[in-house]
Amino acid sequence: MKDEVTIVVPCKNEESYIYYLLDSLKKQKGMEGIRILIADCSTDNTRRVIENHKEWLNVKIIKGGPVSVARNNGSYLAITPYILFIDADVRFFSNTVIYDTLKQMKEEDLHLMGLNIKCYDKDPRAQLSFSIFNVLNKIMSKWIPFAVGAYFLTRKDRFYEHGKFPCKYPTSEDFHLSRKYDPKKFKIAKHYFGQDSRRFKKMGYLGMSIYLIKNFLFKDNHNYWNNINEKRYWS
Repeated sequence: MKDEVTIVVPCKNEESYIYYLLDSLKKQKGMEGIRILIADCSTDNTRRVIENHKEWLNVKIIKGGPVSVARNNGSYLAITPYILFIDADVRFFSNTVIYDTLKQMKEEDLHLMGLNIKCYDKDPRAQLSFSIFNVLNKIMSKWIPFAVGAYFLTRKDRFYEHGKFPCKYPTSEDFHLSRKYDPKKFKIAKHYFGQDSRRFKKMGYLGMSIYLIKNFLFKDNHNYWNNINEKRYWS
């Protein structure tokens, strides 16, 4: 797959998480030679962890920044027809996730693919929240595509055609880009990516739900996005 897909990972202060992503990538089928660009702006020991655990993976650390900037920086260096954006705190539950989604992408001539989310730290409230989100996203995807940025597999030409990740939105940049794609050319694969409950614990379970609902309802309200406090989500 090395001539077909480039993996881009935005990263900032993920020393406690990046090892597990690298370990998950090592176990993926067909990873030999795939270029992994980690767009990093960390101030902790993240880079040391990457250097100590990248082993045979084809990893290159590049300049990062805010999440949209980091992802776009990686995309500029991709020469493959597909780009896969993965967040630094992601883990996988199957060793064929990337192989299967890329295969489906090509066979069905899709422009964008995403995955369902599963909580890997077994927090029951986060597990329920992710499950509800998966159901709602599956229903809404018939009209409004949404590939969560934690696993965002796209054709590179369509990614540039739709303007890349928009830097003007401090959060929900993945949603704003996703909804520009043709719903008929988007699918959510049967696989899952894993994340933990850290943002639920930071923002509160109800607070996180309200935050996401408001982002959706006010998706076209410029005043809302100009005044949003993104530190509640990212810091």
